[in-house]
Amino acid sequence: MCGCESGRARCCDGKVSASCRCGGSGVTTRQIRIDTEPLVSLADFAFANQETSEPPSPRLTLFRLGPDPLRFWFKLSCGEECWRQLAVDGALPLEVRWLFDPGGGPVLEGAPQRVTLQRDHPAVFVARPPTQLRQGRWETEVRLDTERLCTRGDARCWFRIEVRR
Repeated sequence: MCGCESGRARCCDGKVSASCRCGGSGVTTRQIRIDTEPLVSLADFAFANQETSEPPSPRLTLFRLGPDPLRFWFKLSCGEECWRQLAVDGALPLEVRWLFDPGGGPVLEGAPQRVTLQRDHPAVFVARPPTQLRQGRWETEVRLDTERLCTRGDARCWFRIEVRR
């Protein structure tokens, strides 16, 4: 980060960050890290084998390939300022990326799935059909524009699940 612009962090490449803001809570620079609260983050996430009540139960860490899709559920944490600054026509345009790890690190597998979240329902299930899955380690990430959204407490930005036959 190189500075602030309209209360949001400005990256060194000139882009303005959607996930953090400048001001009283601090900023992150190349030299030092000062904690700051992101403008938007993930409140919760889970993998499930069916769409159920929210949050889904049980939360899967292992998914068996079969006829049903793997579902990734997440809930957004976006306050008044977040909706005011980032929403487009009252909704947040997000994307979910599915990454497969063949052993040398995760790589994007297929096109990102576009998701639009409404203010009155900040949670969604995103399905990955079994024809687009293979055995191994998978990760998902949620993005707003070019930025990866993370959980607040433990700052997790990638969400892992093992897929087996």
